[in-house]
Amino acid sequence: MPSGAFADAQVRAVIEEFGRILEVFGAQLDLSVREADRECVAVGAAFHEIAAARQTLQQIGADEPATAAIRETASAIGRALNEAVTGLQYQDRLTQRVGHIRVALHRLQGLLRDGVERSTSQWLGILGQVEESNQAEQHRLLTREAIAHGSVELF
Repeated sequence: MPSGAFADAQVRAVIEEFGRILEVFGAQLDLSVREADRECVAVGAAFHEIAAARQTLQQIGADEPATAAIRETASAIGRALNEAVTGLQYQDRLTQRVGHIRVALHRLQGLLRDGVERSTSQWLGILGQVEESNQAEQHRLLTREAIAHGSVELF
């Protein structure tokens, strides 16, 4: 194979690896956004329930013995607040996930633009490191989330 064709094949391999890793990052972002949308709907429903409970409380007459209605309304408010807190906790996790993806993308962008000449093997090594770092970070976040929700057994 002539040296020019070999160099072109090497460049193509690096570009394909960049594309593959960027596709993985894109899929992670898409999944995170879909999950965020679902959780935001839950937060909206929770706040709607809080508003309805508040309205119920406002309609209770001061002279009326309304202990049972007040208790039920307070319970509804508590449930709604728990749902809202869960949604907000998800938003925090999403922010962390997206932040790590953004760091990896920024690192790749910086390496592309820093003007340093690198061999194909150096580029492939860098891409492997970025991917490993991202996978480790995503695994760490998922493990922390599972522990927080009590779904991990520790030996």
